[in-house]
Amino acid sequence: MSDRFRDDVPDSHDAYSYDEFESFPPLPAWIAVRLLRPDEEVSWVYGPIFNPSWERYVTHPGLFLLALAVGAFGVMVSWLVGAVDPSMLVVPVLAAGAIVIGSIFVLGIANGYFTRLVVTNDRIIILQGYEVCSSWNIDDLPRSLVRYRMRGDRESRSIDLDTLKTMMGGTSNHVMEAKTILSFGKQIEKIRTRERDRD
Repeated sequence: MSDRFRDDVPDSHDAYSYDEFESFPPLPAWIAVRLLRPDEEVSWVYGPIFNPSWERYVTHPGLFLLALAVGAFGVMVSWLVGAVDPSMLVVPVLAAGAIVIGSIFVLGIANGYFTRLVVTNDRIIILQGYEVCSSWNIDDLPRSLVRYRMRGDRESRSIDLDTLKTMMGGTSNHVMEAKTILSFGKQIEKIRTRERDRD
């Protein structure tokens, strides 16, 4: 038991050089505002290297609602045009359908590409675009991902970034494909299941 409480274990932030710690792709501010709790700080982010300002629009579910509104307007226009020239009825209806279907493809592709693993001082979160796919508080994480240490007479815990880095394949650049991040989430769940079965 005493092995878990080593005084010489560095804090998560101290385990890496400043350059490596700062090398992860930034978490866009609009996600941070929505995601982070008071006093919660981002430790690491794994995800796409490309973080355009328009990401928030192409991953927002409201894009589909906007496409539906434009599509409905297209159908209304086709009804008005069809009253004058029935041969023109098909074009606006097809355009409206293409806009709605196109928005579904855009949302799917964008949310798939903008998949991130966000590690804070208290949670590990998997995001796809605008939405949280999975989230584990430090209490829910496998024991192997939690670093324990004693500070005076109190136990403190943090997410073990060394173990996390090993589980992510030891990569030092934090650019990672969506399938690898989602696979990591499944790996956490498998470890948690094994730990529950042993307890």
